[in-house]
Amino acid sequence: MSLSKADPRSSTPTRFVRLAVAVSLVVPLMGLASAAQASPAADIRAVQKKVDTLQHQAEVASEEYNDTREELKGLEVRVKAAQTRLEQQRARVQESRRMVGRLAAESYRNGDLGTLELYLGDNPDALLAQSGVVETLADRQVSAIARLKESQRKLAADTADLGRQEAKVKAGQAKLAAKKKEVERKLSEAKALLSRLTAAQRAALERASRDAARQALENAGGGDSGDGGGAGGGLDCGSIGIDAPTARVKKVLDFACAQLGKPYVWAADGPGSYDCSGFTMRSWQQGGVSLPHSSRLQAGYGTRVSRANLRPGDLVFFYSPISHVGIYVGNGLMIHAPHSGDVVKIAPLHSNLTAATRL
Repeated sequence: MSLSKADPRSSTPTRFVRLAVAVSLVVPLMGLASAAQASPAADIRAVQKKVDTLQHQAEVASEEYNDTREELKGLEVRVKAAQTRLEQQRARVQESRRMVGRLAAESYRNGDLGTLELYLGDNPDALLAQSGVVETLADRQVSAIARLKESQRKLAADTADLGRQEAKVKAGQAKLAAKKKEVERKLSEAKALLSRLTAAQRAALERASRDAARQALENAGGGDSGDGGGAGGGLDCGSIGIDAPTARVKKVLDFACAQLGKPYVWAADGPGSYDCSGFTMRSWQQGGVSLPHSSRLQAGYGTRVSRANLRPGDLVFFYSPISHVGIYVGNGLMIHAPHSGDVVKIAPLHSNLTAATRL
């Protein structure tokens, strides 16, 4: 039996089914629309977080590179010292061999007859005393041979020491090359992440970074940093009124302030660019202090001071193990070379301050 029109009893369930299907399709689409609207900001934050992580990892690797380079300097000095000792010992061995040869020739020339004539004379004791040769010849031969053996032993030891030092240099050079690759890889990854952002997203990222830096400076008592127009990314040394405690520290801070705005370049120590420890090394060079190019090694210089007792000129160190360093300038602020892509600038002390020293 065919129906000419729909059964009224079946129309309501059908409408419910159609409505349910429509809702089931619309709701996910609304969710996707919301996600699409929220994703740009979320993407930017995710990229920024990843870039920050990569930049920090690159700086850690860079400071490890600096550590290895400083170790290599020491090893190269030891190699030169070992080479000098080796040459000197070779000369001693040659001299000992010549001495043994001369004594052997002297013994041959004297022979048994020469010794017999001395003992058969009227006064052999007097003849021995006068000659002074046969009486000591055997002793001199024994002594010369002993010296030769000792010289040869030291020569072998010095040769082995030189080999060890050269092996350490070779291992250090391999480590240096590996750290260089690690730094470059991390920086390339960060650059690739940033390149995925649109121009608008990059602009938003820069604005967010400037806003965060401005807020941090204001919280640290640095006042309004403006729009980043200063050489140091917003603040200059004159605007914060640095009070150097000594004339020596003033030289350090004057130099440091003059570097504001110069780019961070890993492993660089000036004059056109710096990494963090290269910057502090050159700054304190103006105060007559010779520091190694390594934040970890610099932490071993001077006298430790607490955060509460910091004064301008003190070195401040961050992370554990230490991988970043800056110069305190007062009011909770420091001058430092932050990381790749940034410049020497005035910034608040990081919360993860792990050490501070006074030179």
